[in-house]
Amino acid sequence: MNNYVTTKPTNLGATSNKRRTAIASGIMLTVILGISIIVAVVALGTPKRGSPPGQEVSTAIVFGLPVAQYSGILKNASLTELQYNETMKRWESHKAVALEAPIGTPVLATFAGTVTNVSTHKLYGRQVTIEHRNGLKTVYSNLDANVSVTEGQRVEKGTQIGKVGQTSSIEFVDKPHVRVEVYKDGKRVDPNDYIDFPVK
Repeated sequence: MNNYVTTKPTNLGATSNKRRTAIASGIMLTVILGISIIVAVVALGTPKRGSPPGQEVSTAIVFGLPVAQYSGILKNASLTELQYNETMKRWESHKAVALEAPIGTPVLATFAGTVTNVSTHKLYGRQVTIEHRNGLKTVYSNLDANVSVTEGQRVEKGTQIGKVGQTSSIEFVDKPHVRVEVYKDGKRVDPNDYIDFPVK
């Protein structure tokens, strides 16, 4: 007589399936958690290097007005169209914006930068030049002889650099005004492309 030891059969297939299901569930949970973290970081934004947490540093250049109060635009910029110059009695292009304002009106830096030139131009009178970032430069002319800044001085947006004068030799019959020019990479451009001059 043969003696057989009987044992309960083991369901190896079922155990293997449970293990695979558990591993797959773990992987799926890890992926979902990772995606959630990425979405949260993007939504909150990452502060720029060197800036305090929660404070982002703006790199945009937004020019302000060169005079807080002015009567109107005496002459607008026209790089190609000719305008009549009453003082010189001739037609010419006008590559600046002339803002009419009483003599003595404070003239302000339109943006932060370094004063690179303080001089008296033979045509445009007392003049201040400020170099900004990104190849931009502003020039303010027809100022009072006594300007408020010196060459090499660092100024902030809104810093007073001088006052409206009447020192231009080719515009002295015009009403008192400040002449504002903008340069980009050494080329004169339309100031209206960088400064919003409200029409008065």
